[in-house]
Amino acid sequence: MLRRNHVARVINSWEARPPMDEQVELAGAMDTADFGVARLLLKPGRRYQEAVRMFSPYETLREPCESDRRGAAFLARHKRSIKPASKTFIYVNNRLEGNALETIQSLAAEILGAQ
Repeated sequence: MLRRNHVARVINSWEARPPMDEQVELAGAMDTADFGVARLLLKPGRRYQEAVRMFSPYETLREPCESDRRGAAFLARHKRSIKPASKTFIYVNNRLEGNALETIQSLAAEILGAQ
């Protein structure tokens, strides 16, 4: 149904979800639309309030979440390999690693460095 309606499956990093690098490996997970969507919100298994306590005031990257970075980067590269002009929308929250801007910078470097 998602493919028929050109709807992307959203790959989520959240408390009760598996790591993103596992989600992108699921059959058909990335092939429902010619664009991708990923939400890097919380490290799998970590509760929201725990992340708030660990990372506030969100001034620096404190704990890289490599599995989610790998998954988001793989999604972006996969979409571009199929359709070079395709887009991947990646939303990043401070509560994933402690500082969303640094996470975005590292993720962009990983995606662009692999081209």
